[in-house]
Amino acid sequence: MTDSPYLFRAADHPLVAANERLMVREAQSGFGIALRYQERAPGGAEGDWCETGHSVFILSGRIAYRFDDHTVEAGPGDMLHIPAGPAHRHKPTVLGEEAVRYVLTEFG
Repeated sequence: MTDSPYLFRAADHPLVAANERLMVREAQSGFGIALRYQERAPGGAEGDWCETGHSVFILSGRIAYRFDDHTVEAGPGDMLHIPAGPAHRHKPTVLGEEAVRYVLTEFG
């Protein structure tokens, strides 16, 4: 099989605990974007404020992103695009008792 800068094999990027409720599989591209698969467990306080930009595809479970002026809920098959910067800061919270599983890109 040919190596390619466009392919990131999951087996090459282990699923690791970022904290007690978040598991992450990350691949850093050579194009300035991090590619991630994440599993976020329910319970506990919502996450910290984040100002990083993301494009997100929800695989399973439900998640809410709180912004300064509104909250959006997303579930399986939903896609979100959150621009980078303080004007778009957000906090994620798992909704319900099921872990949320999603794929995202992360950019400056």
